[in-house]
Amino acid sequence: MNKLSNTYSFVGSMLMILMIYTSGQAQRKQSVKVEANKGLHVYAVDEDSETAINLSRDTTLPAIHEQKDSFPVEQEDTVVIGRWRIIHRESSHGTSRTDIYRVPKPANQLVFTHWFAFDFGWNNYDDRSAYAGLADVDPNVKVYDYSAQGLYTFAPRPMSDPLSSSTFSLIPEKSVNVDIWIFRQQRFLRNKRLGIEYGLGLWMNNFRYRNNITYVNAGGHTIVIVDSVNFKKNKLFTEYLTVPLFICVHLSGEGDRGFQLKAGANFGYLFKSRTKQISDARGKVKVNDNFNLSTFRIAPELVLAWHSWSFYVNYSLTPLHQYGVKQYPYAFGIRFNGF
Repeated sequence: MNKLSNTYSFVGSMLMILMIYTSGQAQRKQSVKVEANKGLHVYAVDEDSETAINLSRDTTLPAIHEQKDSFPVEQEDTVVIGRWRIIHRESSHGTSRTDIYRVPKPANQLVFTHWFAFDFGWNNYDDRSAYAGLADVDPNVKVYDYSAQGLYTFAPRPMSDPLSSSTFSLIPEKSVNVDIWIFRQQRFLRNKRLGIEYGLGLWMNNFRYRNNITYVNAGGHTIVIVDSVNFKKNKLFTEYLTVPLFICVHLSGEGDRGFQLKAGANFGYLFKSRTKQISDARGKVKVNDNFNLSTFRIAPELVLAWHSWSFYVNYSLTPLHQYGVKQYPYAFGIRFNGF
């Protein structure tokens, strides 16, 4: 069991190295073999010539080929990760062998599926709220829209200290966008140059406020107040269950390789939202609520992809809140396209 555990630990490390290694050698290096007899030995296999190249230490290649078809298997375990296969075999003689390989894509493949893509970037918003009209509002009237009166309803302030865009300003470097895509699938036409992409994931934004504002539930409606407490950390977190829909154009290469230009939109449904505040006076406080956030969000997005990586930028056509402040979120960053 210790040998098996050590083998899998080693295999896990080598698999991470392999993913980086094969991204630059995608056209030829398609697999590795790991032998656990008298030590661990790792080999990269050229799929064109089936010639093994030692990556870890000196070992004679004939021994690998001799065992390829004659290895007496008593127990075999297989792990499948996308197109990757990890097969661990143990024989009755006490020896073991682990093969790691990637199933080649058919030459005529038109559908490509990527699992667990990951985005990391930064977000902010374009604030188009009606601050200029706050001088003419009636403090006794409540309106739930994006007018100046609606803005006062959402964030009431004394006339002597009116609300301004700086009240909702963010700390840019700490306002991050992190997305997790469960899967993204591409379907290309027979010319392999034009296709569509769709998927499912979680679209998450962290809005890190610079000022001491607090979201308060007042009689079923959310209002924002300027708090008397100095916060060390003050953020609004939103999470949308999202379906992306894109048109993909190959600039070079084909399939899911080479340069691609993608244009489309993300369609999101509010799944979770909360505020998190940290201060000396109150400690850490988390509040879960919908905070008058828009239930649905639509954000056009432009993507430039190359092999396993993409650069993305998007801009929401839906304001962050349902009334009051009229802020349109946007984000940009790097995407790992998944396995």
